[in-house]
Amino acid sequence: MTALRRFLVAPPTPSTAAGFVDDNFAVVDLRRGRGGFSLASSAVTQLPVELVTPRFDSLNIQDEAELSQIIKQTAEAAGLLNRKRWSVALPDATARTLVVALESRPANRRELNEMLAWKIERLIAVPTAELNISRQRISPAGGQDRYLVTVAHNEVLSQYESVFSGMGWNAGLILPRHMGEAQWLMWDDTPGDKMLVSANRSGFTSLIVRNHEPVLIRSFVCEPESAADELHRFALYYRDRLQDASANPLTRMLVLGGIDSAEARRAVADATDTEPGSLDPAQFGIDLRGEPIRFDHLAGAAGLATMAWR
Repeated sequence: MTALRRFLVAPPTPSTAAGFVDDNFAVVDLRRGRGGFSLASSAVTQLPVELVTPRFDSLNIQDEAELSQIIKQTAEAAGLLNRKRWSVALPDATARTLVVALESRPANRRELNEMLAWKIERLIAVPTAELNISRQRISPAGGQDRYLVTVAHNEVLSQYESVFSGMGWNAGLILPRHMGEAQWLMWDDTPGDKMLVSANRSGFTSLIVRNHEPVLIRSFVCEPESAADELHRFALYYRDRLQDASANPLTRMLVLGGIDSAEARRAVADATDTEPGSLDPAQFGIDLRGEPIRFDHLAGAAGLATMAWR
């Protein structure tokens, strides 16, 4: 049976979160103060090669017992072993996120579910009965209602949930890594559009945030040497379809993962005729200069943890 669930307006999320970033697993405990956020504790562990192989349509975890042991060791290193409530950022390839527009307004909740299910099946080419679907209504555009939708195969999500529940964890919020990373753009109050570029082992995901909401999301499967060209094409699409240089200029970029930041900025600047500045995590209080842990490792998990204060 299709699960159409709301997220982002669920009961308050915990300040502890975990995340998978390529061959790394991270945990964070976040605090909020006058200067923004701070890490009460954190830890990152490199995963053995092929222990977790992110895929949308097949099981990801090769050895659940080994992964459970690594998760326990990482949580223990951060002093979080006894925490039970968690948010989890899954690898990007495990789930897909879409902005879905409805051509007509549904009369009731049942009709809304049917319209979204029909749209999702057309876009994903998978029966919705096989999918776990989370949704959040966002601002309308062009007179159309719009929803931010995240989908994952039931069996793929269940494998992760099985690992967490076997450890006694209550993983109440599970979203793909880029949705955690995008939270930093949503917290940014400076004017203009913001772009996330989040590289992973199979390519990258790019996302546009406008007025604290995602309005465009695309995932690309490509070799590292082709990433800049694909990003340039994405930026052209954004410029032609969504960008209003006077009302909504592109002002900030957050570039994460194994992609050359300068090259990514040049690709976007060439396509949009803008010079977006860098989004510095230090402006939110997360200053890791001189630390052995990089923001790239923590951004997804820590971004989900910030939702405890939304």
